[in-house]
Amino acid sequence: MREIRYADAGMDLKKTALCFLGKIWLVILAAAAGAALGAAIYEASHVVPESEREYRAVSKVYLDFAPDETGEVYQAYNGYTWNDLIATDPILDVTMSYLPEGYTRQEVMEATEAEILSDLRLLTITVTTHDKESCDAIIRAVGRSLTERGNTAKEFKKIEVIQTTESSLVVADSRTVQAVLVGTVVCAVLMLLGMMLYYILDDRILVASDLRQVTDVPFAGYAKALGALGRAYDDNLLYLREKWGDICVLDIIQGQEITDGQWTRLREADGAVVAVAFGQVHAAYLGYIMEQLKLREIRIVGVAIGDADGRFLGRYYGRAIGKQR
Repeated sequence: MREIRYADAGMDLKKTALCFLGKIWLVILAAAAGAALGAAIYEASHVVPESEREYRAVSKVYLDFAPDETGEVYQAYNGYTWNDLIATDPILDVTMSYLPEGYTRQEVMEATEAEILSDLRLLTITVTTHDKESCDAIIRAVGRSLTERGNTAKEFKKIEVIQTTESSLVVADSRTVQAVLVGTVVCAVLMLLGMMLYYILDDRILVASDLRQVTDVPFAGYAKALGALGRAYDDNLLYLREKWGDICVLDIIQGQEITDGQWTRLREADGAVVAVAFGQVHAAYLGYIMEQLKLREIRIVGVAIGDADGRFLGRYYGRAIGKQR
């Protein structure tokens, strides 16, 4: 009988692949769970508290410049100049007059930004605050203040607010899709690695090659199987009985010791066939049982695998073996 040496035992890649494919749904499930987990973690870590949310409103202001003494339009006004002008007293004082009590000059200055994007005559006012109502109030007040400025400053014929947007929540750059993809890949890979490790270490007996890790006793076939493999086992068992005489079939159950009655039957028989249930007995345990049989000088003439999965064996052997006789 062969000594069990798992480090030297080769892996049946075909059997492992079939087992793996039979559980591939676990990888799909892990990927789906990873996608949900990735999205949940990202959303949870990027939820902005109400007090820290930003609201933004934008106004487009048309500047109708008055000609100077030479007939040229005032070219000195640019984005930098307008940011300074809006914060100066002549404009800021008027802005504050259009706001209800409770607003501070510093708050309004920090919330307001003015810039010339392309056309010198088109000024863009952006107001950003942590409150929707204050955002709307400041953008309206700044617009009215600039309109008055256009009526009083000699540099302008008029200043007109041509468009104002309602304040809206500033949405941060969302990377939910990336988080979902990362979660999907990570969990799928971890499940794949876990399954690979499991099947590498798994020594449950499924096919004849698994028995060769434990014993050199000839393989008698698949007991209680349908089709050709079942007939082969019956024929082999008949042959063994014709050759040796009274053959006892010993069914091995994982973790269950051989009973006194079974020992008696084994000693009375001319030989024994050890049968293990498909996928339910580990090679290590079978090796232990075989050593017990060897110690008591029981003649083992064959080993078999019982209650086999015909569909699995059909894929493994590449032929239809699960059909009825």
